[in-house]
Amino acid sequence: MKALSPIENRTRIQSRLAIASFTCGVGIAAICLFFIPPIGEIASSAISIVSELLVLTGALLGIKTNFDIKMQRFQDEINRLEKNEENGEE
Repeated sequence: MKALSPIENRTRIQSRLAIASFTCGVGIAAICLFFIPPIGEIASSAISIVSELLVLTGALLGIKTNFDIKMQRFQDEINRLEKNEENGEE
């Protein structure tokens, strides 16, 4: 099994965290706003802001992870072209 580089490992963790945050945000919103009425004094807006923040966190981490992956591919392509240029290949 190939060992992951630190960047690949960080990207994998970010991806899982983004999916978990997004899923929790949607789950909290669906369950608390549609199925379970709040117990005690809590406004539905408090529940919705928590779920919206979790969804936002998941979205931002997902965008950052996507950017990191594309930037790594771009860097790999540049390195490959430089290596080919040094060797006299095209």
